[in-house]
Amino acid sequence: MLIEAVSWSIGYEIKTEKVEKAGGYFHYVWLFLRAAIIPELFTVFITISLVNRFHSWFNAQVVQNTWTEIGRYELRFLPVLCFAFWLFDPVTQTIRFLIEQYPRYSLSSYWKVYIVDTYTWHVYFMYLFPVILIGYTAINISLLQDFLQQRREAQEAAEADAAKAAQEALALSATFLPKPITPSPYLSYLKGKNSFGELDFPVNDVYYFTIEERFYYAELAKGRYLIGKTLNELEAELDPNQFFRIKRDYIVNRQAVLNYAYWENGKYIVRLNMPEGHNIIVPRARMQEFREWLQSGQGGSYINSDSFMVAS
Repeated sequence: MLIEAVSWSIGYEIKTEKVEKAGGYFHYVWLFLRAAIIPELFTVFITISLVNRFHSWFNAQVVQNTWTEIGRYELRFLPVLCFAFWLFDPVTQTIRFLIEQYPRYSLSSYWKVYIVDTYTWHVYFMYLFPVILIGYTAINISLLQDFLQQRREAQEAAEADAAKAAQEALALSATFLPKPITPSPYLSYLKGKNSFGELDFPVNDVYYFTIEERFYYAELAKGRYLIGKTLNELEAELDPNQFFRIKRDYIVNRQAVLNYAYWENGKYIVRLNMPEGHNIIVPRARMQEFREWLQSGQGGSYINSDSFMVAS
């Protein structure tokens, strides 16, 4: 077909004369079909069959998806395509003889013109390029089909795995009953003010609460803040595991307690873990209850100066 198209493009007048000698375009097309197209269909069929047979013989089933491996795979077929002429030529020429010489067949003409005269290097090289083109076209189409098929199968498998994982997650979530969030019954935030302004702060950031001259204060790392709750109100509203009224005018944070020691006259000194330090003198009677509270283990025991951290 390619040769015929090129010959029409470069020798239109010559081809037109051949059409007139053949008796018109219809007769010319029939002559072209029986001489070139129909016999060469057997050439294509035998070439592709030979490639498939070679593929089965050498068990070439896996090809790495790299240009180097694909190139090596295709080069293995080159000797087969070069050898294909010696197999398909007698079949192709026999079909051509049966079509062109119908119904006047001559065995001597068949053997001389269609067999012996076609087994030449000239005819071999005339077929070589089209056969290689046909063979490698078929090979690459097959490779492309296999690649697309495997890619589609991999995508379908990935989608199936994702759908299965989603179903399992959905089934798991259906059995999961989250625990309801219960708000703490204890005071968690306070509002205070000082000479610089007002501040809302977590009560856990407070080292201690105290009273001075009938005003109530919260001592934080940021400074001292005047608050609107009395120590009695704070004692009732704060978490008893976190805060303890160590004496009448002090409520201390468990996490602020650094240590304690005997002082004098039956009294104890409780040291708080603050940047500038702070000491509270506690009577013996209250100290016993304070020690039991520290040792209760609820909310954590008192700590040393390296482990207490508050927001600043």
